[in-house]
Amino acid sequence: MLKGGATTKDEPRGLTATEMSFSMLEQWVEEHRDDLLGFAAKLVATPSPNPPGDERAVVAVILAEMECLGLDGAQICAKQPHRPNVIFHLRGKRPGATLMLCGHSDTKPVGDTVKWRTDPMEPVFRDGRLYGLGSTDMKGAVAAMVYATAALKQCDIPLAGELLLVIDADEERSMSFGSEYLAAECGIKADVALLGEPSGIDGPEFEFLHLVSRGLCCFKIRVRGTQMHSSLSDRMPSTSANLKLAETLARMQTELQLTFDPHPLCAAPTVNLGVKIEGGLGYGVYPGVAEFQSDIRTLPGMTHERLRADLERCLQRIRHDDPSLEVELEFEEPPLDWFPPTEVNADHPLVDMLLDAAQHVVGRRPKLGAFPGGTDAKNFQMMAGIPTIPSFGPGWLPLAHGPNERVGIEAIIQAAKVYALASQRFLKTESQP
Repeated sequence: MLKGGATTKDEPRGLTATEMSFSMLEQWVEEHRDDLLGFAAKLVATPSPNPPGDERAVVAVILAEMECLGLDGAQICAKQPHRPNVIFHLRGKRPGATLMLCGHSDTKPVGDTVKWRTDPMEPVFRDGRLYGLGSTDMKGAVAAMVYATAALKQCDIPLAGELLLVIDADEERSMSFGSEYLAAECGIKADVALLGEPSGIDGPEFEFLHLVSRGLCCFKIRVRGTQMHSSLSDRMPSTSANLKLAETLARMQTELQLTFDPHPLCAAPTVNLGVKIEGGLGYGVYPGVAEFQSDIRTLPGMTHERLRADLERCLQRIRHDDPSLEVELEFEEPPLDWFPPTEVNADHPLVDMLLDAAQHVVGRRPKLGAFPGGTDAKNFQMMAGIPTIPSFGPGWLPLAHGPNERVGIEAIIQAAKVYALASQRFLKTESQP
């Protein structure tokens, strides 16, 4: 039983108001199971790849479904017309806190289709899974959040404060048209936010409740050599930028040491050197410049200044051993130069409510963890001051951005129930037992 709904020996054995609310919400979701799954399939079938970035079609599907569910009065906030963000307020009858449920409507592009076993733009229900681009990241969660909001309204659950449903654009690229715009220019406010990013990693769906959203730092290492006619490289002084780059990359891979404090939910940052390599012009030209791109997934407590110093210290050792080496460090343009990590304390009331709801619906309490990637939390929390739980949703993160993306059918239903039950508890009126 969820905490807060227990009875004492002196109370009657009938259901409390809280327990009745839970039962009503779960029953409503079950009765609308087919509609919810159909809505998730429609979202998958509506392209919203980013880049190029245009969420108008998928938002039209969302607004139409919300209208059918009685969620009238949704607002559109957009920095540009083709990048709409959906905002809906479900206001309670009494003053209270604001809980934000948020999902993004864009996806990564399909990319290589060779390894897809289904058409990525055609939703397919098979073996208990919904297959299709964006199914796990995160159209399944978006559908669940819409239906959780509808369940609270249609069941006429008494709430204090309000549930703020946000479906934002541009999460998969710059976030400048989505969470950054909402935080910096639209003045979005809430007491706490929950993002529905997929929370399965190595195990089942809802494996983790992620409290940390790791940061991101992207940079280039550029090496310069001697551009000349390649037929003369054995007769004249020459330096191959490509060979020097290879040597630099190999040494950085073994010698780069970062300054950080291990986090209890994530022991170390992830360093990805050479995620992209470019060098030279082609046959006949001795390579005069080469560069490789890298990204580092950072932990709470790490800073851009300290990371820059760590990188420069490593490069300086390499320069010392090879005085002829011309190498330079260049960070990407914002926001990719430094995407700050975020964290919500484990003792936040919503954390325990989500864990309890998962125990009730899924049958187990997820582990607390750190979301490996970056999320909209960096804008909602760092810019708008909203504590943001970065990931608790159906699906598996390793399937995102790759072929055969899929989400569990039952997990979509469970997500709607968990979101509705946790929201009801967080926004419970004082008069409810």
